[in-house]
Amino acid sequence: MRIGGIIDISTKDIPNRATMVFFTVGCNFNCSFCHNKKLLEKNAGREYRIVEIISLIKDNILINSISITGGEPTLQKDLVYLCKELKKIDVYVSIDTNGTNPKKLKKLLPHIDRIALDIKSSLTRERLRKVTSSNIDPRIIIESFSLVNQSNHVDFEIRTTFVKNLLKLKDIEKIIEFLNENNFRGTYVVQQYQYSDGVGNEYEDKLRTPTHDLLLNILKPYKFLELPFEIYLRDNIVGYRSLNELLD
Repeated sequence: MRIGGIIDISTKDIPNRATMVFFTVGCNFNCSFCHNKKLLEKNAGREYRIVEIISLIKDNILINSISITGGEPTLQKDLVYLCKELKKIDVYVSIDTNGTNPKKLKKLLPHIDRIALDIKSSLTRERLRKVTSSNIDPRIIIESFSLVNQSNHVDFEIRTTFVKNLLKLKDIEKIIEFLNENNFRGTYVVQQYQYSDGVGNEYEDKLRTPTHDLLLNILKPYKFLELPFEIYLRDNIVGYRSLNELLD
């Protein structure tokens, strides 16, 4: 497996868990706001044997969970095999994905505990092209959503990074409408975009960080709706907190 970076311990990637994070190389999206663009570079990272990864995890006595992120992890040919091996050592396994590889997800689901699916924008080809700079058929993301949503043994988080000047209020409206209509059973997280060096200097002035108040105002109307899922806000003011808690 080609790995571009490892965090030995994180308390931010999976709520309420001490997590070791592996960043896989390569992605089929080209999002302008991506903070891991170095993972898209040719020859980024290095190859790890599965036995090496398992050994690193066993030696890390401070963690109880593994997050495999990227890049796009489902592009890695040996991801399913890794997850099978991780289950043998009884560790909680989470996969971050953009949802464009439902066939791989179907193979992964018996061997993992959590999926974090990024829905980048409202699920139309036009909006996805604008936000991801890629020509993606939204139907494959919807297929991935349906597969995970029907797998009750897997914790399911969907998240959208709100980038001012790129995302629109209508995107959030359409995503929540889609989740409601399809009986989403997990948690929906709206994340605050924050510039970092990984995004690239050329985007520092083009992409804007939304304020806490803006994000809260976007989400406020959903406090009073009976939804089958809970909404969370993740930003630099509150960290990671539910909308209900923020507005009580």
